[in-house]
Amino acid sequence: MVDQKVVAFVEPSFYGVDFVERTHRKGCKVIAIGSSLDNPKKYNYETFYDDFLIADIRDPQSIYQAIKQSPYYGKLDALIPATDYASHYTAEVAEWLSLPTIPSFAAHNARNKDLARKAYSDNHVPSAQYAKVANYEEACQAASQIGYPVVVKPTNCASSQGVFFINKEEEFLTAFQKLRAFKKTYMGFDVSTDYLVEEYLEGPEFSVELFLKDKEVVFSSVTEKITSDLPYFVEISHTAPTSSQEDKVDEMINVSVQAMLAIGIDNGPSHVEIRLTDTGPKIIEVNGRPGGDNIASQLLFNTYGLDIFEETVNFYLNLPIKDDFPVQKATSIAFLTSRQNGQISSIEGIEIIKNDDSVIKFDISVNPGDTVKIPESSDDRLGYVITSGEDAKEAKRKAMDLINSIQLVYQ
Repeated sequence: MVDQKVVAFVEPSFYGVDFVERTHRKGCKVIAIGSSLDNPKKYNYETFYDDFLIADIRDPQSIYQAIKQSPYYGKLDALIPATDYASHYTAEVAEWLSLPTIPSFAAHNARNKDLARKAYSDNHVPSAQYAKVANYEEACQAASQIGYPVVVKPTNCASSQGVFFINKEEEFLTAFQKLRAFKKTYMGFDVSTDYLVEEYLEGPEFSVELFLKDKEVVFSSVTEKITSDLPYFVEISHTAPTSSQEDKVDEMINVSVQAMLAIGIDNGPSHVEIRLTDTGPKIIEVNGRPGGDNIASQLLFNTYGLDIFEETVNFYLNLPIKDDFPVQKATSIAFLTSRQNGQISSIEGIEIIKNDDSVIKFDISVNPGDTVKIPESSDDRLGYVITSGEDAKEAKRKAMDLINSIQLVYQ
């Protein structure tokens, strides 16, 4: 009889819920480690775990002690981060427990944009010019050296939180007022008081989804993006495979692999954000995890038959990993956003989505009476629709047409 594998996940949420579900389905014993017993219900994995350990996920010692004082100390087969914000702490604890993991220094590089930028620079990976700053005066000085326009952001946030497009020096005043007031990000993590001022990269944005095994590419795909109008950077559409710049796919993948290796990730999944500039692809950031926004869970699975969550668990458990993922069809997601600030009186057009055969999945999270605004971050999106098509252009067109068929009526 084969022993049941025991797998622990740190704070399953958002994309991390897919990890828990796949691992439970594989017949493993699933241990969730998180900040509250309410979280399995909050993040919708109530039926996918076997035990729950309480820990402060912002403190690796707390995670370690929760495991040490549990019946699973010395019995875990894997400890896997299931939220981006705790990935570096999870890697530290896995090293202390001698469990498979990406190196903790690599996870720290991925979580901290200033460390990542330095790694790209040191390893000659194309990316934006940047400066690390602590205040308004330093930001103005850095921008004058880099050249306007620039982007300013905290070093440790995600989902476009705290990201500002700056055209001139005076705009830093408003940006820093908001940044100073932005104290906590998701799950109570402190927002860094160090900031990056970066060159604004001109050109279309893409993401590259990768899975490496011992520095070799097992899977790669380029996802085409549409982002909101400046001054914000909210992602409002993803399509896999890309329907544009197909002659640049190999170049974008190669630069993304260089970036992964530069920060120290040579195994497992990564979601790399990139802009294709006039001088070639340049790295925005590397996330050492599967892509969110349903890219990994829906787009990659529907397009290639790749379950990147199961393959990642297989990697951690030293089980065989598949390496052949031919394109089966194309998939696109489009997000519903508000075109103005106000209160919703009614929503029209949802029936059109319900009756369209190309729709794989949709969710409309806004209701009459809700107050909405022009999106400044991913949190401000109001729903989505996912469609399939015979090719990427068709899938993208269907998704955009359907999301645009929804009419938000304002009071």
